Amino acid sequence: MDNVTHALAGSLLAAATVAIVERRTGRPATPGYGRAAMILGVVAAELPDADLLYAGPVLGMGKLGYLLHHRGHTHTVVFALLAGLLLWGVARLRRHGARPVAERRGLLGLALAGTLSHLALDYTNSYGVHPFWPVDDRWFYGDAVFIVEPWLWIIAVPALIAIVRSPVARVLLGAALVGILALAWSFGQVSRGLALALTLGAAVSLAVTFAAPPARRLAIALTAWLAFEAGSFVASRAARGQVRAAVAAIAGADALRDVALTPTVSNPLCFRALVVETQAETYRVTEASVAPFPALRTVRACPPPDADGGAGMVPSSRAATDAVRWGIEWSAPRAELGALARANCEVAAALRFVRVPAWRRLPDGAVRLSDLRFGNGDASFAEVYAAAAPARCPNPRAVPSWVPPRQDVL
Repeated sequence: MDNVTHALAGSLLAAATVAIVERRTGRPATPGYGRAAMILGVVAAELPDADLLYAGPVLGMGKLGYLLHHRGHTHTVVFALLAGLLLWGVARLRRHGARPVAERRGLLGLALAGTLSHLALDYTNSYGVHPFWPVDDRWFYGDAVFIVEPWLWIIAVPALIAIVRSPVARVLLGAALVGILALAWSFGQVSRGLALALTLGAAVSLAVTFAAPPARRLAIALTAWLAFEAGSFVASRAARGQVRAAVAAIAGADALRDVALTPTVSNPLCFRALVVETQAETYRVTEASVAPFPALRTVRACPPPDADGGAGMVPSSRAATDAVRWGIEWSAPRAELGALARANCEVAAALRFVRVPAWRRLPDGAVRLSDLRFGNGDASFAEVYAAAAPARCPNPRAVPSWVPPRQDVL
């Protein structure tokens, strides 16, 4: 998820911590506890992204290093627990351990919940995480929530405006709410209808928040947040089922290897799907638009799939249904990917990240490997150029042990 959403989640957890401590002790928290909790909640919720300090330009890892190490070891349960304990220790030192036991325990729970919330939110989208390292090196993908989801901002910001006491914080929160609505109206991927729905949703969220008793405002926001996440996962699972049924009818139940799903911004009733299949000796990726609940909204009401995806992409000949509308596809001999991985150490390393690979050989023998989740071509941040004969292979110690997402094809 984006860092603003992580910060909002940490802020809500901090407010919940203060409320729980006050309820258990039966008295207001000590002076400064609310501010300490808010700072700790936000820092903990952001800390796993500290890998950006070394994954990429700072240490000269480049694009391949970024792909392999962002959402890497700092996005694991092991790191989250250790980092949470470290942050709790720092928070205690700030007051020399003078806080009441209930408050200290509250900060410990907040530090751990904050770092773990980062992993949970990052899991919800199609980029993925591998939280169970070193026990399990596989990637896990939620495929349910867009990476910058305005509805989460609209749910969280009004409650936080009502809870925080700092005028500066309230101004910043209000600016964030206005900013996400402005982006919705100006961002090409959000229809006018959805932008209007977001604007009305923000107005309703503000009205409900300030009309509710102060003791219930936080509970309303947390319930709405969890309900949106749960509804998004229900829609994602339904979309996956629609794709699985469509592929089984066309190519057989054994053809499907993976479905990488991304919901339309602010609209979990429409998804973009990248459908990975193998048939005999052919590897194929087909883009599609998917309506998870066609009885409520058919795929014809969803944005159409891309008509041009770059080099090697051609229109699919598959017929649309009420639930799935096929777009462009890319195919190659199935054995070719494994051969490239065995012959080129840079390709082999990149495949520890790439979930939906497409590749092309260049005249000089080099390879351009793309992850179609993020586009196909030079504009994609996930495209890797692998020289025909790399002068230096990536240091094995710098290549994480992540299981290649397309191990089933390799």
